[in-house]
Amino acid sequence: MKRRSALLGDELPAIAVPPPGPKSRAAAKRLRRAEGAAIWGRDESPIVWSRARGAVVEDLDGNRYLDFTSGFGAASLGHAAPEVKRAVSAQAGRLVQGLGDLMPHAAREKLVRRLSKLGGRLSRVLLAGTGAEAVELALKTAAIATGRRRVVAFQGAYHGDSYGALEITDHPKPPEPVRAQLHGRAIHVPFPYPYRAPSRGGGGASSEEQCLDEVFAAIDAALGGADPPGAVIVEPIQGRAGAIVPPPGFLPRLCRLARERRLLVIYDEILTGAGRTGPFWAWERSGPGAEPDLLCAGKGIGGGVALAVLLGKPEVMEAWRAHLPSSGEAPHASTFYAHPLACAGALAAIDRLTSPGFREHADTMGRALAEGLARIADRHGAVGEARAAGLLGAIELVRDRESKEPAPEILGRLISGLLARGILALPSGLHENVLMLLPPLTIGPAQVLHALEAIDAALAEAKP
Repeated sequence: MKRRSALLGDELPAIAVPPPGPKSRAAAKRLRRAEGAAIWGRDESPIVWSRARGAVVEDLDGNRYLDFTSGFGAASLGHAAPEVKRAVSAQAGRLVQGLGDLMPHAAREKLVRRLSKLGGRLSRVLLAGTGAEAVELALKTAAIATGRRRVVAFQGAYHGDSYGALEITDHPKPPEPVRAQLHGRAIHVPFPYPYRAPSRGGGGASSEEQCLDEVFAAIDAALGGADPPGAVIVEPIQGRAGAIVPPPGFLPRLCRLARERRLLVIYDEILTGAGRTGPFWAWERSGPGAEPDLLCAGKGIGGGVALAVLLGKPEVMEAWRAHLPSSGEAPHASTFYAHPLACAGALAAIDRLTSPGFREHADTMGRALAEGLARIADRHGAVGEARAAGLLGAIELVRDRESKEPAPEILGRLISGLLARGILALPSGLHENVLMLLPPLTIGPAQVLHALEAIDAALAEAKP
């Protein structure tokens, strides 16, 4: 029987046949044949989505699932968000394609002004289509501003799968033939992982301090070399590594020590921006001392449309002016730069994402998720740690709490158990042992409770 959430009117899941059903299996087989192993790395058939609304996805067989992935966090306002749908539809009747960098359009001008205000001191704006493209724009800007090509990045970092982004991505690693083509741009240093940090009793240095000491020892050694770095890029919370939340003082101290060495600070907020972790930008959790020089945003900031952004301080972004070609061409260009449909959708999404009532709702749901995950951790010994920042949640699974030995096999069973109960969630983690939860920010209380109950029941079945 289908049930309805009183808050959003979206249906809670109703599984008719064990997923994936016959229509999903047949469609997946056809896709696997046409797309090949670059996309289909595994043999098992997934469910194939047919349509979605709010936090509910329906597959080709008519099964409904509660979506705690929100399309990798991109459907921040839920699937088919009404305000985004209306804006895109209206824009489609006015202008569908612009002229890239050459001539602007009205929706682009409105969006850039809106983003400039959202950025605060990061008031200069460049647009992109994907998060990886925004990261590459940040790398290009840093190289132009500093004259240095190398970048300090972090172990466990994920910044995208296009070539420039892959040069600084650490997890997951690309195939070896691809790695061989990358050019040594990144200097990878440790990222603080509080759950797996060694215990530091007796008044010694904290794990955060020790981590930063190690980071800047590597940086100082590189700065003394022939090819020094010009910037540091970091996720305020590491996503694919397992929703790893660093200690509160990490980002401010990182910024201070980087600027003492004249290094630019770049934040990759593709996953964490647009209110996912509480404040609009995740770095704001750490206070004003954590403000970056450049910031990459994407995924949720568009409310489901394909749009990403680079925000930067004027003194950094103005470095592009010294590299204008004599022909008058822009030094950065793209056919679909500031695509009109994406600009219109993102404008509508940002209006909703920044409204006070919306923020209050997302904060309330974030607390409910965190409290529920904490209760689950208390009941299940296979949960080494439950962590949450706003509506980004994670459960790290271990064979036992004493050794903290990762348990990827339990995660596999948990994901399958959740799918059978109509819950979509993401596997993640450096050790492939972390359940990551990314519900839409519009998720309702009945939906949060339903998912928590399903996780509790699936965990009881999944542990040895």
